[in-house]
Amino acid sequence: MAEETPERDRLEMLILKAKEAGELIKSFQGEIKLISHYDCDGICSAAIMVKALEREEKDFCLSFVEQLTSDEILELAKENNRFIIFLDLGSGQLEGIKNNLMGEDVRVIISDHHQIEGAAASDNLVPQHKRCEHIFREQSSPNLLHVNPIDYGITENISGSGIAYLLARTLSPENRELSELGVIGAIGDSQIGSIGADWGLFGLNKEILKDAQTTGKIRVSRGLRIWGKTKRPVHKALEYSVDPYIPGISGSESGSVQFLKELGIPLKNEKGKWRTLSDLSDEETKKLSSEIIKERMRGNEANPEWIFGDVYELLDKPDFRDANEFATVLNAAGKQGLGYLGVSLCLNSPKAFSDIRSVLNSYRKEIGRSLNWIYQNKESIKTMENANYILAGANVPEHVISNVTSIVSRSGFMSGDKPVFAFVDTGNGKVKISARASDSLVKKGFNLRDIMVEGVKEVGGEGGGHHGASGGRIPKGSEERFINSVELILKKAKTTEGGKHANGIGKETGKEREGDAGKEEGERGREAGEEAREGREKMEGKGLVRYLGS
Repeated sequence: MAEETPERDRLEMLILKAKEAGELIKSFQGEIKLISHYDCDGICSAAIMVKALEREEKDFCLSFVEQLTSDEILELAKENNRFIIFLDLGSGQLEGIKNNLMGEDVRVIISDHHQIEGAAASDNLVPQHKRCEHIFREQSSPNLLHVNPIDYGITENISGSGIAYLLARTLSPENRELSELGVIGAIGDSQIGSIGADWGLFGLNKEILKDAQTTGKIRVSRGLRIWGKTKRPVHKALEYSVDPYIPGISGSESGSVQFLKELGIPLKNEKGKWRTLSDLSDEETKKLSSEIIKERMRGNEANPEWIFGDVYELLDKPDFRDANEFATVLNAAGKQGLGYLGVSLCLNSPKAFSDIRSVLNSYRKEIGRSLNWIYQNKESIKTMENANYILAGANVPEHVISNVTSIVSRSGFMSGDKPVFAFVDTGNGKVKISARASDSLVKKGFNLRDIMVEGVKEVGGEGGGHHGASGGRIPKGSEERFINSVELILKKAKTTEGGKHANGIGKETGKEREGDAGKEEGERGREAGEEAREGREKMEGKGLVRYLGS
């Protein structure tokens, strides 16, 4: 069994690739086309590159897309761009990019963290050797640089904005101040909470967090994970809380007011002003926390006690101090076609903060209404042997379905530990699919992205994503065919022994194989895992300044 490349070496190799991309940017004279994903992570990625390119005095134009499809690539090919940077997307469309966008005088950088597809996926792949000099392989095009941690065996705990931050840091040490946006993007990409009840960032995200702390951009504390601790009335904070979700209270002002009255927690102080969470006494906070957990238990929420965690305070954004809330603000902007407004927020434009309030309130209310519709219309849920399917049609807006699916999948509302697929109608006659798999399934080897890609292909759609979260679009009317296809894929993937899974959906370990050879291999795997964990623990929390300089 070949030795695994140490995590520090893998990070250094990723940074070397980012530096190569940085040199390509520095040497180019002309307009650079930025294309970014339209969600929080994509908006943070775009804001990082906008600021970094401004500092390099580069001309650029920026556009956002919901999904980089083959049609989008063909449209790009008509524009005759000489330099394109893809942010938080592109790795799933390597073949299309190489075949349609590359030319002798065209440069392309893909800055992404999603799963890789296409022949170009093998260009940089890291073999399992310990020495770095054996790592690199020639790329098929010197003007196409693919900066993706997966190429170097780093498969989790860094977002698209984290990769954009690495790229920006190679351009200038000044860009260290943009680390805050790398953290916000990771939170918006649901990478917080991947360690369960501790509910905080780790791995490379924690390195970026350290940079944000040392630059005075973020302060970290522990507490209730409910937004608006200092700014919002307590009842509004509870009403707007979607993660953690509080059944009967989230999305309902009257429900939250009644809840507080029953607990004997006054909504106003003696001067008649609304009280905030920060105004509550220790006793009131304990009582509120305890009753929130009870309400989540009554509502069969998964892990009802997961209401506490790291609270990330943004020190340069007085109107939105909570990083979770700001991430939701950016999602709200992007998914309502206002990605440019999200970038302005990231870069602290005063006008943007006044413009966003109505957008945010509308977005929150739509999430609350959508959740309530699903909980009140159980007949819209199709429970199958291998997965749960929510057929929401036009009852849930397409721009909130990913958030809604994330919340519902963690709520315990569905039967069994199965992936959740949600379907909503789009404005162009297609159906958007948002899918989620639990952390426990992912730890068993479940790869939701592969299932989505194979399922949409059967019905003439397109899709992609991560192991635990994926999305796609299919022709309207093909929902049942897609569901049957997914059920067949999952059924074929199962083995008949002990409920284990195969083919990337829960892999057999060396310990479970028969014979001494399997046991020895399993033991070596455990030892390698321990070494990797020890290396990660030594690396965490010291910041990227060690690799990129100050």
